[in-house]
Order: sequence, then C-alpha cells, then structure tokens
Amino acid sequence: MEYSDIILTLVGMVTTGTIFVIKNIMTDIKELEHTMNTCQSNMPRDYVLKSDYKTEASEIKAMITEQSKKIDQIWQVLRVGNGKD
Repeated sequence: MEYSDIILTLVGMVTTGTIFVIKNIMTDIKELEHTMNTCQSNMPRDYVLKSDYKTEASEIKAMITEQSKKIDQIWQVLRVGNGKD
C-alpha cells in the first residue's frame, strides 16, 4: 500500500466521522427548534402574562376594598343597634 492510499483512507474516515457529528448536531438543532416552538405556542396557556396579573391584582384589590367597606358598615350598624338597647 502506498502512502497516498493510507492518507485517502484516513481522510475518508475523518470525513465519515465529521458527517456523523454534523448529522447529530443538525438533529439536536431540529429537536431544540421544535421544543422552543412548542414552548412559545403553549406559553399563554401555561403562564400568566404580567399585564393579566396586574389587571387581576387590581380587580382583587377593588373587591377587598368593597368588602372592607361593607364590613365597616355592618359593624357601624351593630354598634348603633347595641347602643339603643
């Protein structure tokens, strides 16, 4: 065997190894891309948006304030009612 045959064989082996590595990298990239797309499309369903949270928090605060006013009114009525007895 000549040196050129040995060198060509080594180059072929290195090329085959390189192709295998590149193929694995491309497969991983496709899987990552699929996962990212899935996460992006499911994000509104899985997570609460900041704007939604602010809206809901302000609504809850308003409800608590309203309930607090009602409780104060009830206590005032009870105090007045007890004073007349």
